[in-house]
Amino acid sequence: MELAKEVSRRSVLCGIALIAVGLLPEAANAAVPAVGVKVKGKKLLVDLKANKVLAKVGGVVQIDFSDGSSIALVRTAPGNKGLSAISLACTHQGVTVIQQDKQWVCPAHGSQFALGGALVQGPARSALQKYPITATATTAVIG
Repeated sequence: MELAKEVSRRSVLCGIALIAVGLLPEAANAAVPAVGVKVKGKKLLVDLKANKVLAKVGGVVQIDFSDGSSIALVRTAPGNKGLSAISLACTHQGVTVIQQDKQWVCPAHGSQFALGGALVQGPARSALQKYPITATATTAVIG
């Protein structure tokens, strides 16, 4: 009887460890919440120095709004013109996409988008919505 309890406990612990290992790579690539975001009229100002993940190509920060919508600021190339601001609402049915490795995936129906928002695989028929953006070395202005 004691052996059965030990094996059961070990199985549970091993299962938890396997689940954790499986989740770690995905969590490591997830967009991080943006810091240093200010609203100025109808524009968002994002402090690039406060969001160090945007220093490297592939870096992503997420900005969530009180209405439940979200946008991502993505470093797609070096320099001031290498930033994209995209809506995280899937163009198929509006479900919020999530980052998996170097792409966005809709958890509802599996649409896939490149990190910069381009459509990779449907059922969505168009890319994620892009917002106008300008940037200096220290600040990105969205809108």
